[in-house]
Amino acid sequence: MSTFPASAVPATDVLVVDDNPVNLMLMSALLEVRGIVPWLAADGAEALALACELHFDLILMDLQMPILDGLDASAAIRRFEAETSRQAVPVLAYTSMSPGARLLAAHGFSGSLPKPCSDQELEDCLLRWCPAYRPAPYTMADASPLLEQPVPAFAPLRGWFQDARDWFAPPPRHPQPLMARDASDAARARL
Repeated sequence: MSTFPASAVPATDVLVVDDNPVNLMLMSALLEVRGIVPWLAADGAEALALACELHFDLILMDLQMPILDGLDASAAIRRFEAETSRQAVPVLAYTSMSPGARLLAAHGFSGSLPKPCSDQELEDCLLRWCPAYRPAPYTMADASPLLEQPVPAFAPLRGWFQDARDWFAPPPRHPQPLMARDASDAARARL
């Protein structure tokens, strides 16, 4: 396997689209250990806006998202490319579902990548769809510091995750049974 100096390798621009910040963080880390700093979008509308403004080598698109789902976003990107005579960018369905090749093709997808994907599946995907991508030697241990970093695009959601953890936490234990406490509270209220 040959490696190239960073200055000799053209940048590979990948857009990752998912409404789940954890999925974005994971895919971001997997791409960053390969020398790719991805663009991130939280829904199909953001992806469409970015795809119309910038050129990407690859778009990894979740299917089920709020505002504009992946199927409609991919179809809209294809319409934009046709209207502007822009070269079609590969759009892959990055999903845990199995929607079927016909449905994906009807909405302009070039293929799919399973969620979660293995290290080798991602590497094969990049080699197939991104001509400028050159694999660099790395280990998955290189990804561990990246997985601990927050996703910058979702910094405002950090508080939401803490709130969600608190909300789903088990209730505190009371020194007396709940019914007894309610009865004593009712007795005190009568006084």
